[in-house]
Amino acid sequence: MAVLRCKLNLSSILIFCVVFVGKCGRFLGKAWNFVGVYHCHIGIVTSVTLAIMNIYVFNQGSHRWQLPRLPHGFVPQFPSHYFRQPLPSVGQESPDFNQLTQHLDRLDAYFDRNIVQNSLDSNVPPIIHIVWCETGPFKYSHYLSVLSAFKILKPSVLNLHVVESPYKDPDGYYQFLYDLQRDLPPLLIKQLRDKRACYASGQARLNALLSLIGREGGIALSANVLLVPSSTISSELLAHKISIGQSSNKKDPLIVFLQSNVFEDSSHVQDLTSSAKLFDCTARHEQFVLSTAQVCVQLEKFISPRMIFEAPKHLDYLLRWIGYGTSRELVPKPADDVIVPNIVHYVWLGKREFKFFAYLSVISALYVLRAEVVYVHGDYEPQGELWLQVRQEQRVKFITRKFPSSVYGQPIVKFASHASDYLRADLLLRYGGVYADWDVIFLKEMTQLMRRHNTTANVDWPETGAFPDVFNLGVLIAAPGAPFLRHFLESYRWYLDASWSYNAIHIPYKVYEKIPWSLNVDRHVQVLCARHKCHATWLHDYKSANVDHLGAGKIDFTKDALAIHWTYPDPPDFESRKSLLKGTSAVARIGQYVLQKAGKLNV
Repeated sequence: MAVLRCKLNLSSILIFCVVFVGKCGRFLGKAWNFVGVYHCHIGIVTSVTLAIMNIYVFNQGSHRWQLPRLPHGFVPQFPSHYFRQPLPSVGQESPDFNQLTQHLDRLDAYFDRNIVQNSLDSNVPPIIHIVWCETGPFKYSHYLSVLSAFKILKPSVLNLHVVESPYKDPDGYYQFLYDLQRDLPPLLIKQLRDKRACYASGQARLNALLSLIGREGGIALSANVLLVPSSTISSELLAHKISIGQSSNKKDPLIVFLQSNVFEDSSHVQDLTSSAKLFDCTARHEQFVLSTAQVCVQLEKFISPRMIFEAPKHLDYLLRWIGYGTSRELVPKPADDVIVPNIVHYVWLGKREFKFFAYLSVISALYVLRAEVVYVHGDYEPQGELWLQVRQEQRVKFITRKFPSSVYGQPIVKFASHASDYLRADLLLRYGGVYADWDVIFLKEMTQLMRRHNTTANVDWPETGAFPDVFNLGVLIAAPGAPFLRHFLESYRWYLDASWSYNAIHIPYKVYEKIPWSLNVDRHVQVLCARHKCHATWLHDYKSANVDHLGAGKIDFTKDALAIHWTYPDPPDFESRKSLLKGTSAVARIGQYVLQKAGKLNV
């Protein structure tokens, strides 16, 4: 009975399948006939439906799509000096390396002549492996090392092998690796697998470097090595099957040039290296001397961009050519005549009462700085009796101005001062003159030299992480169209609303590092005061939080600085005219000096 029931079940299933297939066939036949008759109508309906769906999907996605936030902060222009082609050497004289200050044009031409020629016949392929063995930040010396390899050897592939990802400091100073990622097309960062390339010595390190290059050939070097433009690279080092650059004191391998199809595996290293071309890299960079035979130098000590702007040693000439495309000093040149108008700009935010400190600031601009015009740019006119007194001055003009609610599409939300930070550069770029914060008192007139520079600013006093210095732009002097201000505004593409100091204080210093010739750094522009202590940034101990140069009598406020700036808090002596006249402190004497210069002390 069980077998019969099983057969009946199978028969039922077969019958059902036959019936179902038959009905499906009849349905598909009718559907096919329908499509044949109405195929045009179906095509139109389908196209319209797909179009509506595409529009919906795009709109939904566009609300969520955002431009990627770049991790670096600033690029002034396309760094064209990274991509120079070698100059012809026919008829060109090499510079006198003992008289370099007199032959800097020749030195630049010498460097440009000795970049490696692009060649399709070279047996060493343009593949570079740079080994970075540090565990902290990617420093400026490492940046210069990578850049020297890129500029001189012109690789098609540039691998940076790291032991671990570089440390990112919270203040954002160490942006050098991000700069390279932005500017060098072939740069690729990889994890270093064979740690012997960092921590071994002698033959073991050489084996690791050779394994890194491999059978395809190329060049491997340490990120602590700086290449020097030299004809020796093309004529000798690239011409040998293998060339090895060694530390001149430890004799450890630092650079390897290896032709293609030469290295098989580590078992053949001894035979390969026995015929290698050997050369030395200068081990102590302070002893480096340029010559036609120099190929490389080790960078073991800390270097920052500011340290090479004006330094006169041979290495500094080379570092400037690598980093900036010229061996000349990177200093601002004053114009032949005055280019900064003697006008002052203030920015007023919101509906507020005009306090006595602000009144004193404007009076100092009029009667101590002797500004031709003082412009107050604001969304609302200041309020109060003191403002009405200031408005009676013919040289004071109020300019109604709406303030931006965003910068390059990034909303200004957390700190309203960001609008002022942006506007100070925008106003000076348009009109030139002097920008001043409301807590600034001017102490004397501008010098003619200040008015001949495109932009002049002052360093600030606090220690700020790894930054060698930062700028306080509470007093900023500029000519219309000043290049530094154009690049400062460009830096706001990477605007951080959550940080009050990043774009206003930190990034201006990074702009300065990129284009140092655009900014005249004058430490006598401002005395900077905070927490009732005043710091003269031209004195050696200006970064000490405990010094008070004004209170200690180390400042002649009528001669030493253009202005004095109280960042926080406001001095109690400046709370009112009454408190000022009663005061006997150095701060009170400054306020009384301003009133005296204005003829308002005994009114």
